[in-house]
Amino acid sequence: MQAASHTPARKRLVLLGGGHSHLSVLMYFARHPLPGLEITLVSRDIETPYSGALPAYLAGTAEERDLFIDLRPLAQMAGARLIQASVSRVDLEKRELHCPGRPVLHFDMLAINIGSQPDGSQIAGAAEHAIAVKPIPAFLQHWERMQADAAACFERASPYTLAIVGGGPASVELACALQQRLRERCGQDIPLQVHLFTSAPTVLHTHASGAQSLATRALQQRGIQVHTRCRVNEIGAGSLRFRQTEREDETLAIHACVLATGASPAAWLRDTGLALDSTGFIRVNDHLQSLSHPFVFATGDIAAIAGRARPKSGVYAVRQGMPLAKNLRRYALGKPLHSYAPQRKALALLSMSDGSSIASRGGWARQGQWADRWKTWIDRRFVAKYRDLPDPGAGLDDSSPDAQSPLNESVIPSIRCAGCAAKLESGLLGQVLGELQPCNHTDVESSLSSVEDSAIIRLGKERVLLQTVDYFRAFINDPYLFARIATNHCLSDIHAMGATPHSALAIVGIPHAASAIMGDQLREVMTGCTEVLNAHNTALIGGHTSETESLSFGLSVNAFANPEKLLRKTGLRAGDRLILTKALGTGVLFAADMRYQARHRWIASALGQMQRSNQMAAHVFLQHQAHACTDVTGFGLLGHLREMLAAPDMPVAVRLSLDALPVLDGALDCFAAGIRSSLHEANARHGDCLSNAGEFRKHPSLPLLFDPQTAGGLLAAIPAEHAARCLQALRDKGDRDAVCIGEVIEGGEGLVTLCDGPLPALGGAGPEHGV
Repeated sequence: MQAASHTPARKRLVLLGGGHSHLSVLMYFARHPLPGLEITLVSRDIETPYSGALPAYLAGTAEERDLFIDLRPLAQMAGARLIQASVSRVDLEKRELHCPGRPVLHFDMLAINIGSQPDGSQIAGAAEHAIAVKPIPAFLQHWERMQADAAACFERASPYTLAIVGGGPASVELACALQQRLRERCGQDIPLQVHLFTSAPTVLHTHASGAQSLATRALQQRGIQVHTRCRVNEIGAGSLRFRQTEREDETLAIHACVLATGASPAAWLRDTGLALDSTGFIRVNDHLQSLSHPFVFATGDIAAIAGRARPKSGVYAVRQGMPLAKNLRRYALGKPLHSYAPQRKALALLSMSDGSSIASRGGWARQGQWADRWKTWIDRRFVAKYRDLPDPGAGLDDSSPDAQSPLNESVIPSIRCAGCAAKLESGLLGQVLGELQPCNHTDVESSLSSVEDSAIIRLGKERVLLQTVDYFRAFINDPYLFARIATNHCLSDIHAMGATPHSALAIVGIPHAASAIMGDQLREVMTGCTEVLNAHNTALIGGHTSETESLSFGLSVNAFANPEKLLRKTGLRAGDRLILTKALGTGVLFAADMRYQARHRWIASALGQMQRSNQMAAHVFLQHQAHACTDVTGFGLLGHLREMLAAPDMPVAVRLSLDALPVLDGALDCFAAGIRSSLHEANARHGDCLSNAGEFRKHPSLPLLFDPQTAGGLLAAIPAEHAARCLQALRDKGDRDAVCIGEVIEGGEGLVTLCDGPLPALGGAGPEHGV
């Protein structure tokens, strides 16, 4: 996220959709921030495809990185909140956006760039049996199945028939690309039949005759059968019924049908009250502003500029991006808007997937390899512009004045992490607490020097009160999701002791902003918190709010328990197996996220794990007679394992397998790129308890030991004879990453010995071993 602005947020801009225009908007506001404007991007797909590169990707001449633009780093750079969701309703009177499973989003300005989908409304069975080329991610999933089905047909020497409905540029490029890919995969002599159907008298009917002739000749040379002046009436499971002018209906047996017809708008627009044209697209003026609602803007396929009809093409969405961004800024500032006039003629480059492309503009058209190189250069430059972003945490240059300052004796990361990675280092904390002389009470079992996860207050012989507190600033720009994860994190100390949370007090810090915006943030935080507390049957009994520089949240949690049934941190016994319930890597992933270097799929996977409660895992550990347990959080796996080894009456050590450590997707990539959490260096000081660290300096998983975790998993010592059954029970309950990572051994004075091979087989029924 961008550093928090000291200017209070006054207006809220919601960007609905991750289309080409909104890429420009995000880049513009990243380079030209508007203090006081809060930006939220809502998109169904976060890894959004650039449609111009789709033919090359389908034909196998482009990679995934050449097709998809990850919106997450771009949103981070713009300081925009990112929400992956579909929209169920837009209430323009109340200026509300409704997304399933989330609190309502309020806005002052709304920009819509959601694209369009092929129109199959006039073809019976299209919705059930045709494969729409948009949305592209869904089409690509179907394409994988189509390739497998085609390969199976060819292995039986049976023909495979593919139908494509539509005669525009997308249909022509698809026909060539899909044919090319199947031939490359299965052989040039495969019995593949490709049929293209269009109601127009020729393909590319809106283009110049020269382009039409070039495309028709290319399709004929490839053996693609083109059916012109042909209306498709019905698509069934394995058949397509069509009629050509002045002919009877015909039926073609097919294996798949791809729909690439003219554009159709989202159905929910009809219920918004927006001024729409006769086909359902949003009518806008020359400012790209709704004719009926001035605070709503629309661009790309979904927009229809009054008096300036243009084809539904990505080139117009790209060109509209910068005018939209500037007008959004001017509207927020109350300034007059600038007019935008779309070009009358646009260059079209159509890939034939044979090393050539057709270039067409106005009445001019040519085909050649030069055009294909030109198209490839344009497409890849566009994607790279939004993919290859600068790293804001590149650090100080050795020649800079700050780097030479005596105050800069050691490297201090320029970006400080949030979440539990914002803890003070354990050594500093221990030093200060050791200097204090608090008063004592006989009923307080724990003390400031205690390593237990919760404070323990005796209420009677068989009853104790557990209390714990956690509080940190947000590590994601989403108050609702942040609060859900933070609540899970705060409850985890109670779970780690085998107890059930009873009640909680909330601590909330909200950045100063307009009253409505502060209210929205508080509402989202407390909604997320309450949802998780209710799921744990934990009562919210009060709390405290304050203005803070950045969004912060925490809980003080209470629990009642029988002291004889608690899980303690210091109960390791020789022979125990160490089981970890969640994968590691949240610290480095969110450090990468702050540097615009994390992929959305990495962060989405981490956020999913962080919302999973440790309650069930604690129950499983109790059922399998765990000797000790803790949760792995800010001090990292090794820091918390060291606390487990701190019992003076049991001199034991641990053998830990680096190969066994479960790791979140992307974490090792981030470590390899040199990224570390700001708490990593302090946590690495726990490396002095490693007996053989030098042997594993280059092991890719070594940094995982020091990575601070937010809402991390539980680490428990299980008797060897119960370990296998325990591990299987954890996986059955949803902790799929649960794994045995080490064993407790005698002696060693609290040292940890690393290894990179398999651990001894687990005892009991279940998985043979945990690595």
